[in-house]
Amino acid sequence: MPAETHQHGRTADAETVTMLLCTLLSDNDDISKDAVLANLGLDTADLGDLWDTVREELADKTVEPVVELGDLNPQMTVSEAARIMAALLAGTGSRHDDAR
Repeated sequence: MPAETHQHGRTADAETVTMLLCTLLSDNDDISKDAVLANLGLDTADLGDLWDTVREELADKTVEPVVELGDLNPQMTVSEAARIMAALLAGTGSRHDDAR
């Protein structure tokens, strides 16, 4: 059995990340993928923590994609953030690269 640091996470497409975000952000209420993150009470610091949780859940354990300042902001919807996170996990860019 490979060490935990060599195991791969699950496939992280935008839909998978959206489902995870909705689960993480819900407090027994359904969260819409069109919900604005700021309206859910998230600020910039919270988005960093949320990204860390998504990365830990879905990324290859040996890869640590870095979120650049401005990649995520509280005025995004859940689905916009999910698309960016999926692109970062896949190593294909950020919102600056048409992920939006």
